[in-house]
Amino acid sequence: METKVINTYKDVFAEYLLCLALDVGEGMLKNGGEVSRVEDTIERICYSYGASHVEVFTIVSVIHASIRMEDGTYSSQMRRVRTTSMNLARLEQFNAISRKVCSEKPALAVFDGYVQDVKLTKGYPVWLQLLAWAVAAGAFAVFYGGALFDTLAAMFAGCVMFCVEHYSSKRINGIAKTVFSSLLASLIAGAFVLLGIGQDGGAIVMGTIMLLVPGMAIGTAVRDLFCGDILSGSMKLLQACLTALMIAFGYILAATILGGGVI
Repeated sequence: METKVINTYKDVFAEYLLCLALDVGEGMLKNGGEVSRVEDTIERICYSYGASHVEVFTIVSVIHASIRMEDGTYSSQMRRVRTTSMNLARLEQFNAISRKVCSEKPALAVFDGYVQDVKLTKGYPVWLQLLAWAVAAGAFAVFYGGALFDTLAAMFAGCVMFCVEHYSSKRINGIAKTVFSSLLASLIAGAFVLLGIGQDGGAIVMGTIMLLVPGMAIGTAVRDLFCGDILSGSMKLLQACLTALMIAFGYILAATILGGGVI
């Protein structure tokens, strides 16, 4: 099978190889992988298949790579990464592919199958994600001193925030989603307090907005900076700081609407 694949792609083997390597790198970057890890993974895959020279440049939204094979064939490709998230399970799947192909060097058709299998893998069911958001919000509310009904209010707000994140149009700007989610969570906290159900509006708010705080994004940005990826690290850090400001802006809007004394 390997001979058949190599013969089929004899004239474009470099392009096919780089395309698959970029598929893995793109999958890692989209799901929270560090820039240095993405570049290293693409280089290792290409070198393991016989590339004599590999150059990879990655920032938050773009991957550009070029390879030259030992027979002189050359390929240069670019990927535009429009959205990123933090999905460690999917990140580990792409990382496992890179380790597997580097050690076993399967035919490119087999390599392609590995990538397609991961792309077609379904994530966690919606009900489980909804439950996770609710439990996380409730747990944070307890951590910040909330009582039983404060916890329930935070769990309800967490469910609403998940619906905003999951069901809103993909065309809506991520920053706008953050502001809207923070605003809704704060309004729900204030409403529960005004109705006499919740006792500590601050605990409810803190429990819910902790779901939006980009803690891992900040950690990844700092790691990129320490690894020498100044441009990518600075962009990620700026993006994380902007997200934090928008969370605060949503809370301020809610506090203004409610009069400021409730939450």
